[in-house]
This record gives sequence, C-alpha cells and structure tokens, in this order.
Amino acid sequence: MKFNFKKISAVLSSVIMTGATLGFAAAANFPAPFVTSGVGNVAIVYGTGAGISALDQVQAGNIQTALSSYVTGGTTTIDGESFKFEKTSTKFHLGDNITGVVSSSLDDDELPTLLASGKYIDDDNDEIDYSQKIDIGAANQLSMFENNDYVADQPTVGFMIPSSQNVLTYTLTFEDSLLITDMPTTDLPLMGKSYYVLSNTSTTLTLLDSAASTTIVAGETKTLTVGSKTYTVSASIFDTANSKVKLEINGETTNLLAATETQKLSDGAYVGVKEVVVQNFQGGQNQVEFSIGSGKLKITDSSDVQINDESISGLVGTITDSANVITSIALAWAADEDLFIAEDNAITMPGFGAVSLSYGGLTYPFEEIVQVQQGGDTYATLENFPLKDGPVDINILYGDSVSFTGIGKDSDNLLLVRPPSDEGVTTGNATKFDQDEHDYMVVSWSDGSDAESYLVRFNNFVLDGSTNETDIQYYSDGGWVTKKAGAKDSDTVTLGNADIQIHNITRTQHSVDIMNNSANTNFNKLYSKEGLTVWLPWQNTTAVTQTNGTGYATHAAACTAFNAAKLWSVGEVYTGTVTFNLSAAVTSAGVVGTASNCTTSVVLQTKEEDENGNKGSSTSPGDTVNVTLGWDSSTTPEVEVSSVATSNADATSTEILETDVWRDFTYSALATEILYDKPTSGQDSVKLIYHGDEVAADVFISEADAVISSGGALGDVLVTDAEVASVSGKNLVIVGGSCINSAAASALGLAGHTCSEAFTAATGVGAGEFLIKGVQNSALAPGKLALVVAGYEAADTVNAATYLTMKPVDTSKTYIGTSSTEATLQVA
Repeated sequence: MKFNFKKISAVLSSVIMTGATLGFAAAANFPAPFVTSGVGNVAIVYGTGAGISALDQVQAGNIQTALSSYVTGGTTTIDGESFKFEKTSTKFHLGDNITGVVSSSLDDDELPTLLASGKYIDDDNDEIDYSQKIDIGAANQLSMFENNDYVADQPTVGFMIPSSQNVLTYTLTFEDSLLITDMPTTDLPLMGKSYYVLSNTSTTLTLLDSAASTTIVAGETKTLTVGSKTYTVSASIFDTANSKVKLEINGETTNLLAATETQKLSDGAYVGVKEVVVQNFQGGQNQVEFSIGSGKLKITDSSDVQINDESISGLVGTITDSANVITSIALAWAADEDLFIAEDNAITMPGFGAVSLSYGGLTYPFEEIVQVQQGGDTYATLENFPLKDGPVDINILYGDSVSFTGIGKDSDNLLLVRPPSDEGVTTGNATKFDQDEHDYMVVSWSDGSDAESYLVRFNNFVLDGSTNETDIQYYSDGGWVTKKAGAKDSDTVTLGNADIQIHNITRTQHSVDIMNNSANTNFNKLYSKEGLTVWLPWQNTTAVTQTNGTGYATHAAACTAFNAAKLWSVGEVYTGTVTFNLSAAVTSAGVVGTASNCTTSVVLQTKEEDENGNKGSSTSPGDTVNVTLGWDSSTTPEVEVSSVATSNADATSTEILETDVWRDFTYSALATEILYDKPTSGQDSVKLIYHGDEVAADVFISEADAVISSGGALGDVLVTDAEVASVSGKNLVIVGGSCINSAAASALGLAGHTCSEAFTAATGVGAGEFLIKGVQNSALAPGKLALVVAGYEAADTVNAATYLTMKPVDTSKTYIGTSSTEATLQVA
C-alpha cells in the first residue's frame, strides 16, 4: 500500500507553525516559494554520486508529495463510465453515508452501460426484458479512520468498511417469464459483460467468462480466440455409448466430457461442453458443441460465488425462482476483511471485477487557520487570527496560574468585551474603553448571512478648545490605521457594515463610551474572514453566596461546589467574590470564607456557518467546536488548551504518526479540521482549519477499468543532479549532501563532491546532524531559491526532510538539526 502524505504533511506543517506577533508580517515558511497561492514552481533534485542511498530519492518523493498537498484548484476526473454520488441540492459531506446522499437504487440512468436494460435471448429465441440495478450498503460512511492494516498511525479520510459489512448488492431482474431450462448455451448479461451459460438448475448457475463457442465434428479442427489467446481445437475421441468426447486443445487432451461438464486447461482457461451429438448410423456425424472461457463462475443460491472452483468469500449469490421460472439473480458483496477506500486506494468487486468504488478527496473552497494557544505563561492568545483585514494576534484571557482573572493579556492590557446579555442593545448601555487599561476591543457585524469583525482601539485623547476628542483606529494588514481622527461625542463611525456611536470622551481619563448603532453590531463575537464565529470570553463580577449545612473545609471545595451549581454561560469568566460558610475547625483557625475567583477553566466556543452560509447564531446547524482553556501541571501552572470537544458526533481524535499532534474533523457540511498539539513538554494548543463554505467529497462508483485522476497535482518534478540545468527557471529543493549531490555542492559554494570532515568544516554540520539552508539567486537557480536539505549521513537526510515537511521552516534561513523534531535557526 502506498504511504499517502497528502494533506497530512500540509496540516502538520500548519499545526506547529507559529506566526509573527501583532504588527509584524508572518515569515515566508514552507511551502513558499515552492507553492504559492496554490500554484507550484519547483524542481526537486536528488543526487547520483558514489555511495548514494536510496533513502535520498525516497525523501525527495516525500517532499514532492507534501508540496502537492498545497496545490489547489484540481478536480477528480474518471476516464470511463462512472457516477458521482451527489445531487444538485445534496453534496457529499464528511460523515455522510453513501445512501444518505443517494438513497435510491442505481440503474441505467446512472450507469447506462454497466447497468443497461435490454432483451435477453433464451435458448428458445424468446426475448426476455431485463433490468439491472445496484443498491449500496447503508452503513458505508465517509469518515476519518486509522487502521494498521491500511497505514499505521496515520489518520486517513476515506471509507473503512469492516469485515462482513455489505458493500453493495447487484440484481439482474427478468421482467418476463424465463424458464430455467431455457438458459443453457445462451449469453447472459451481467454488469456490462456477457457470460456464457454452461448449465443451470433452480439453485445453481454455471457461467463461462469471455467465452467463445463453436461446434466441430469428428476429425475437424477449428480455431477460437478468447481475449488475447488463440486455441486450436479438434475432437479426438467420441465415447458413443456414453455421449462423451475428448477434445484436443493446443496439444492438450481433455478427459472424456459429457454435456454440461467442464475442465480447467493448463493456462487457467475452462472448456465447457454444451452438447454431445452421437449419430450411430450410416452417414451420421458425431459432433460436439462447446465453449472456451477465461474463467468459470458458479452462482449458487445462498452460497459464496465460486470463481474457477474457488469460493469467493463475501460474495453471495441469490437465485429467485418460482415454478421453474427465474425472476432475478443477485450478488451481495460484503467485506471479507476490512476494506479501505481512500485517495490512493479503490476497491473492486471480487470475482466479477466489474464495478469499483473510489474516493477522490475533499474539495476545500478555502482554508484558514484559527489557532488557540498560550501567548505567555499566564495568558491565552488567538494566534494570527484571520480577520477580514488580515491576520492579528488577539490576547483573550489571563489568570494567576490557578484561576482566570480577566480578559486580555493582563490587568494593564485588557481586551474589552461586552457581555452577551447586552447584545443588540443600542441605547443606554454603553461599553467604556479605557486606554490606560484596554489594548483593544472587537467590533463585529452580522446580518446572519454575512459577517465581519474589526480590532479597534482609541488613542490620542486631546482637548480641542472645550471639546474632548479621540482618534479611532482599526488593525489592517499588519498595522494600525486611523479610521477617524478627532472624533467627538455623538459621532457615528462606520467600519464596513458596523456602525458605532461614541460618547463621554474624557481626555483626563483617556476613556470613551461606545454603543452599537444597530442590533447587528456587537462587541462580544469575533468573525473570521471566512465566517467562523468565536464567542469571546467575558467577565462577570457579580458577588454571590455559596453555602452548605456543615460548611466547606477549604476554599477549593467551596469553589468546586460553586462551579458545579453554576450554569455557566458561553465564555463566562467569573471573577466576582464568592462568600461561603466554612466548617467550625477551619473558622477557628481564622480562615476567611471568601474567594475572589473560582474560574479555573473557560470554554472558548467556536461555530461553523451552515452549508447555506448562515452564521453567527448559536442555534444554526453548523457544528460547534468548544476549546477549553485551563492550566497545565507545571510546578507553577501555565495556561494551555486543556480539552477540545465538538457538539456533534465526529471523528475519533487520533495521533498522526508519533508527532504529538492529534487529528480530528467535524462531520458537517464544512468539515472543519481539528489539530490538537499535545507535546510531551510544553503547553497544549489547537488549530482549527476552517473551510468557509461547503466541503464536497468526490465519491464514485464506476466500471472497474475506469482511470481515476485528480487535478491540481504538482506533477513529476523530480530530477537528478545531472539534469539540474534543465530546471534552472524553477525554485529548487536539493535533497542530499555535497558528497553525493553535485547540485548541493554548487548551491553551497563547495568544490566538487565535498564529504565528511570537509562538509563539516564548510557547513558546521557534523555526525548525527542535518542542514536546511536557503540560498537565494544561486548559479543553479538565478532569481530563485535553492533549498538544500542534507544530512551528514543518509539517516540524517531523512530527519531533515521530515523536519522540513512537519515543522515551520522559513525557507530563506539556515537550520541545523539533530532529529526529525529538533533544529536550531542559525543567526548570522
């Protein structure tokens, strides 16, 4: 089975990649510049020098596959008869069963050749109308699975069909009366092919595949062609007493065969005798009618089909008859062992080999990343959040290593969030922005179909005569842009579709009151560019009382009871004072029955839009991903993502290889991918790969000989170092060191094949280490980038290639590493 890096490499590179902080553009990380905006411009060069390891070419292929996963714009096509499981109004979504998309039987409307209707000519030359159909098994679901029998430790999107589960059932139905006795010696249509009926009873049907038939008389020789083979046949001996015959076929003599009997030939073909005619009278001729076929098939009611006298486990025949009349023949295909349909693996009906099921991947309209991670020891951040006007880091929640105590980075750098209870309020309930405390706030707008968010701040509080004024700025493309300078009380400011009013500007306090000017504007939701909704954490400071009959032994016990009794709202951060009664023993020790904060974890709720583009509502059909922020187990606990959960049934979160990255998907129209990074050291974080629109799967049923291809692939970009001159107009990835790859030597400015200690002296890379180095405008790639990916030994090159595809790498820089997960950026 081919190891399929498609998508996996891309998401791993994405999940660990860290962007720049607020106000700075992100680095040009892999796959740039080799793939930019979904378009590839690259050649991958492997060496041919003495001592070259086959591993270098394997790694070149792995890099090629990783880069291919970033190429977009392709579609799956099939050369041959096929049907795609979707309807105009019903696309195939991740998590769907095939029958949930197309529930009806497939017939000649979907597969006009494979399942053609027509007329069957029986042995009496009667025309019998027939039809064909296929019913797909009801439990075949497009999902994410991991199975060591397919690819170990790699969660894969596709179909895993467990042993004994029905794949499909084929049925041939005769619309008119067909006598059982009128079937032998006829050609029976089954799934686009014609089978010679050798014999049958009410419970058994024996067929020859790809058969050629003829009649010969004693002493005559004839030639038959079956597929690509030619057979020369004569009737050598007739047993007239028992109506049997021996045939000589290509020099091979059969046993004595009577009518309906078969024999396997030495090349695997079968000869079947239809009729032996014995004429024991003057002038009579003994003759035999027979067929030669490439294989023999035996369909027995309620039993496994036999191919060439071998049972095909999981393919069961059913012959339906009544009063010597056959009404239908069915073939039920169930998985004999676990079957897998993935982008690199189709399945074909065993024995008959007529029909296949295939999966061409998911079509992603967009991909944007929403990352929740630690910003510092005690605060959490939305890293490079994709706003309409560009990515930005937004600090959302902070605490004291025990509880969460505020919204933002710390008490001097707050994020202003209006409580959800005030959503839609347009008068009389202003939100105060204090420049001395607040870094920024979010201003959002949605009408349910469209949505947009802006990161906003107020600064430059001045007194112009007797009028207090302030500047309003919003974050765009890596910096702050002034929307309105010298804004005054009662001014209305428009940001896209969002309108806000400002009041009570106070120069001495550096503060201003903000109100939303319409019910569609809010200050507590955050919308990504492609429409993911994030409910921001908000602070509740209302004092409460929590008591019990005997008193609590500790503050922690009281907080536990308080948290259990409180029905928390989405994102609520309770920082009010909790007053509770303590047990007598604790009270006598002088402990005070109050706690300033009981919130040890907070749920950050995110929600997809639905397939119709409805967004921003907690009741819309899109799936919800709840990201819980908590504290790790360090000596001094640090903030991290402590759990991730979805509102609907979805995939089982599964680790990718041994990367500490766990992959999951929402089973929904938008198929948001969840990459939960849980390193053995460091804090857990999560990336949501959001697709912004309906994600459709390419799932096909086709004739088995159809050729499947997916557009958008990178193509064959591998070249040897001897061929590198032919790709001088492309960016280069050069795999292998200067000892075995002359292109690496040239890019690094080394003479000839530089090996061992000389390589170390020139590069600083020694035993057990690797080099990833970007070289601009080299002689090999004028005006382009040549990226050298080389290890001291072949195994180190494997580590280098793995690190490149799995970790964030600025391809213009230099790294020296020691393992597939560890490398250090070199500073000039």
